[in-house]
Amino acid sequence: MRGWVVRLLALTGLLALGGCADAPNGYLAQYAEAQPTPGDFHVCHGYGCKVESRIALSDAEWQRVRAAFEPAATSSSGERRQIAAAIAILEAEVGARTGTSAHQRREPNAGDDTQLDCIDESVNTWTYLTMLDRDGLMRLHRVSGLAHGGSLIALTMRNTAVIEKKTTGAPYAVDPWLADAGEPPPIFPLSIWFASWPPHIPAGMGGSPEQSGNRI
Repeated sequence: MRGWVVRLLALTGLLALGGCADAPNGYLAQYAEAQPTPGDFHVCHGYGCKVESRIALSDAEWQRVRAAFEPAATSSSGERRQIAAAIAILEAEVGARTGTSAHQRREPNAGDDTQLDCIDESVNTWTYLTMLDRDGLMRLHRVSGLAHGGSLIALTMRNTAVIEKKTTGAPYAVDPWLADAGEPPPIFPLSIWFASWPPHIPAGMGGSPEQSGNRI
């Protein structure tokens, strides 16, 4: 029994190092800025927000993000596709500055600050969503917090940023961890994100978990 306890404690420590532990909205309080702006915000990388890099986008760069919402979507599903496209643009702009554009690994690598875990990804995505929302680009959705799912024993602990449909309050996971770097992240019902890992993402909602096995 004593050996089992030691192994469990070691596993817990490894997961903490990997960065996808519990208390996801505590991560927002600890790492996120309440009012990020395109000209002044920070992003997390290096696992568990070990590194915070300040970013200042130019007006032209932010206009590229705005262009993803033209013309205005006439349906909530259309707006979710626009949100995903805008996040892909932001990740590319940020990645060019931080070196995080490379395909990411899930395994902890404390010496590589270009890697992202699900804390980095979810906090950064919440920041991007908040900037989109504050600029009036999200008309049919609102930004929620982060969601946590998975099991310590099954090694599936994870976090994601969440948006809600304004008319119904229906929550959707926005999870770039399920997409290759620079690709629009899948946005799909949070209930599906909770149900299994990797999730069975419906057609048309983005993401290719089967092609990103070293990320999940």
